[in-house]
Amino acid sequence: MNINYQVRELLIRIEWARKQFIGPSLTNLGLTPGQGQARILNFLLEQDHVTQTKLANTCKLDVTTMSRNLDKLESMGFLNRQTNPTCRRSFLINLTELGRKKAQTVHDLLGRMDITLFNGIDESEIQSFYTTLEKIYNNLENTKK
Repeated sequence: MNINYQVRELLIRIEWARKQFIGPSLTNLGLTPGQGQARILNFLLEQDHVTQTKLANTCKLDVTTMSRNLDKLESMGFLNRQTNPTCRRSFLINLTELGRKKAQTVHDLLGRMDITLFNGIDESEIQSFYTTLEKIYNNLENTKK
């Protein structure tokens, strides 16, 4: 069997296993797995009061998906949208107190997932793997240009 095929299939299996690991915990928090809501909360925990555009770009979500996610997270009381004082046509997104607690739970969950993902793998292997993944990502990104 071709090694490229095996790598591609293994990446698919890893993504499936990752979803199985984290999905139930996200569902218990009221989040929809696979929609980027965990990424949004985790990012806002680190950097609050950001524009929707910056949030979408950072979380790698298209405008429609981002808008739908923000609507859901706002209706759950996790975040607010405030008018941007430097641009009245945009909003700044920030966590509520409840949202900050949920975001911390997400952050802790992602930390536990990292421990599981990298169990038994030394730092040099992780760095090498990261370098390879970055090259793969750049190859895909360069096809857009």
